[in-house]
Amino acid sequence: MINKAEIDGNGNVVIQNSDNSEITINMNNPEEIRKFFINFQQQLDFLPKAILELMESKNTNEVIVNSGANVYLGLNFIIQPVGGISGINFGVTITNLTKENRFFNSPFFKLSTPFEGDIDTFMMTDTVNNISFPKKLEYGEVVSESYLIRATSREIYDKVIAKDVNATIQVITSTTIGEIYKSNEYKVSKLLENFKYAR
Repeated sequence: MINKAEIDGNGNVVIQNSDNSEITINMNNPEEIRKFFINFQQQLDFLPKAILELMESKNTNEVIVNSGANVYLGLNFIIQPVGGISGINFGVTITNLTKENRFFNSPFFKLSTPFEGDIDTFMMTDTVNNISFPKKLEYGEVVSESYLIRATSREIYDKVIAKDVNATIQVITSTTIGEIYKSNEYKVSKLLENFKYAR
């Protein structure tokens, strides 16, 4: 969720998420603006009007043909109906940006630093939406899945951060015709800051 948004001294938009991670969007780069609109389309109402208007004016709205796919990785908080946080999960969103239909395989997670020997890749199967992969996506169609983070998995992330304080995690997915797409990188240190909410 977007926590705060402001314009920095260089004219770029800086977005702070609820987990205190920051995203800087270069207003001179229409591709960055477009990716932001794709990744945060359900949260645009949290943006101040002045920032939303600035981003809309800088977005060329040009359709890019056969540009592949956009994969976004974020950390979500599970809020109880009566209040309070009851857990956390990785939220993964895949958007097909190719004019043709594509079948996307199940995403997997890759760490920038191995947690055991040379093992740096793993699957997460504890899902919320139980999406069945391979998943067919038409042009512009989106699929989102949430992967529950259990408290018992902390050992993996502690091992990684002990080796590299700047370690990151990202999601990789592929299509059934061999195309590969990577998400943004998410800092393991940010995950560990919020690990007290893992159940």
